[in-house]
Amino acid sequence: MGEDDVRKALLQNLVQLGSENYKENARILGILDDKAQKTGALAGAFLAAGFAFVKPENFQTASVFASLPNLTLLAVSIGLLLACTILALAAMWIRSVPKPFSYGLLEKMTLDLLKNCPNGISSSVHESFLHDQGGVWRRLLQEQELINSKKANLLRVAQVTLAAAIVIGAILLLEIVSKTIVHRLGC
Repeated sequence: MGEDDVRKALLQNLVQLGSENYKENARILGILDDKAQKTGALAGAFLAAGFAFVKPENFQTASVFASLPNLTLLAVSIGLLLACTILALAAMWIRSVPKPFSYGLLEKMTLDLLKNCPNGISSSVHESFLHDQGGVWRRLLQEQELINSKKANLLRVAQVTLAAAIVIGAILLLEIVSKTIVHRLGC
């Protein structure tokens, strides 16, 4: 295999890898959307449970919720769940994603090359053609990775927010349960 053949083989590998990376990034995008959807649904379920406690009888003077610390915990937990839901929706928000290197674009590049080289395609022109394809893939992959990164960051913040809301809600529930036990035991 000559030096020209090796260079072209390397560039063809680069073009092939671009295609494979594009498919992998698209798969990751789908996974991130799925996780954002599940995170939002889970936050919504906890939010509904939190609002179930918001009844007039739960805020009477004798109620466990009547204390300012418990009301604050409930309000913070509900606020975090609402923030999580918004963040999950933002992560799932439809964005313009780069389209794959299409047949139409490759056809145009190929026809332009053939038109500009009526006497045949030299090895250096073929190499340039492959290099141009690699450049197209590089730009597409950079755009894809930026979108995936933004989506992953939003999802990460949503998940941390959800975890904080669940912990705060659990602390509130433990407070309620402990006061109920103490009240029932007559201590």
